[in-house]
Amino acid sequence: MTTPIKLYRPSSGTSGASFIAAWCGHCKRDRVTNGSVRVDDANDDDYCQILGATFRCNTDDPEYPREWRYDEDDYPVCTAFEPADAPEGPSCAVRDEVTADLFGGAA
Repeated sequence: MTTPIKLYRPSSGTSGASFIAAWCGHCKRDRVTNGSVRVDDANDDDYCQILGATFRCNTDDPEYPREWRYDEDDYPVCTAFEPADAPEGPSCAVRDEVTADLFGGAA
């Protein structure tokens, strides 16, 4: 059985600003909010569509982002968060000659 998700919507401007500063302010998805692109120089790709939709929609709207939700400890999170300093491209583990195999065998 799947547990239904509990969507997060800030209860006030202060809690919204705190959430955006903590998550969006450090996420590569919104280059304006994280400070890597100036508003005057920004284009549509520099803004997070998730953040924008939270301002346009209510939680009962099917367009409200499912990424803004409460986690299992009842803390608000953004499941689409990607650290602003994360490398571009897909993330993958790289094997080297020094690290031993944790599940049998040696490097």
